[in-house]
Amino acid sequence: MGKNEVWITGMGIVSALGAGCDAHREAVQKSQTGLASHRFFEGKYGADFICGMVPKSAFPPSIEDSAGDRANRLAEMACREALGQAGLDKIDQGIDASLIVGTTSSNFHGGTVYYGRKRTNQIPDVKLVSGFIPAAVADHVALHCNLTGRRRTVSSACASGTTAIGHAFRLVASGRSTCVVAGGVDALCPFIVAGFNSLRLLSKKLCSPFDANRDGFNPGEGAAIVVIESADSARARGVRALGRISGYGETLEAFHHTRSNPDGTGIASVMTKAMAQAGCGPETIDHVHCHGTATVINDLSEYNGMKLVFNDRLSRLPVCSTKSMTGHTLGAAGAISAVFAVLSLADGIVPPTLSHENLDPQFLGLNVVQQPETHDLRRVMTTSLGFGGETASLLIEKAD
Repeated sequence: MGKNEVWITGMGIVSALGAGCDAHREAVQKSQTGLASHRFFEGKYGADFICGMVPKSAFPPSIEDSAGDRANRLAEMACREALGQAGLDKIDQGIDASLIVGTTSSNFHGGTVYYGRKRTNQIPDVKLVSGFIPAAVADHVALHCNLTGRRRTVSSACASGTTAIGHAFRLVASGRSTCVVAGGVDALCPFIVAGFNSLRLLSKKLCSPFDANRDGFNPGEGAAIVVIESADSARARGVRALGRISGYGETLEAFHHTRSNPDGTGIASVMTKAMAQAGCGPETIDHVHCHGTATVINDLSEYNGMKLVFNDRLSRLPVCSTKSMTGHTLGAAGAISAVFAVLSLADGIVPPTLSHENLDPQFLGLNVVQQPETHDLRRVMTTSLGFGGETASLLIEKAD
């Protein structure tokens, strides 16, 4: 695993369920969803889409009003909560920590608004494109959250959030860093919704991961940030662990532009790598927090991958997908799953997979949790799949 034990000492999250870890913990316990119908394109196309939009109670600006910096501000919200939990928010001279942010589209909508106005001979505000490149989020967060270390941006499709945390884990485990702030963010925008709709990947109903009648996902937005620290560094500061990261795996199969390999070899590979790094086997995993997008091929790929790893034990292993609560938050999804995993370990509760009613007969023996369930959880595994064959997995353990 490396020379250092790696702790999570702080977490922050914002999604369609609201802002903060407490809001997400409560949503799990009460089986709440943040998915709702929203209209984009000013109603020009007459279609409403079910999305996981951050509620105005948590973040008042509309998508249009925050086009140029929505992702920046969502990531900053999550980062501030994480730093507060870790006891790093009171440092005035600068926090000596690196930052790794995963994202797919960053503040993309700012660019579309800018060029749309330019084409109609308006004079658009240049601030709309100042955050256009993906790296703008990390720059904003580092500046506004007082982080003085190195900055890195990861864009590995919908595995971005998991990959960012995984790379931070490697830095701390190897001793190259003592503290890294990492996570993922993506903001909803009409272009993203239109793009996935053109690929026929969006569902017109509440998404139902692993269900026989699943037909696509509901797009979402949000951010999740965690403080990843060596155990020695945390102990020296008198900070307790919220969870321990013990393994990480990543792979790029390049099977197809948009689909993962239906044989599940990508998922099986990253889970096996994560367990090997942690020095444990499939029999020690207590719960899998799945990517679970509710698309036909992705769910099949994930099931086949888990079947390769867990074999007959899969029927006794509780699995879930919280995309039925938050929507698919793209580059933020893996980081959001990591926060849910730590909450599960702390509370001993497996989140529900809402809207799942009838298990797809192909997924024989898959134990999809439909209501919050109490379990003795010591090790939780998360999975992420992205376009182009990007696949990643984290192994997170309960803090003693």
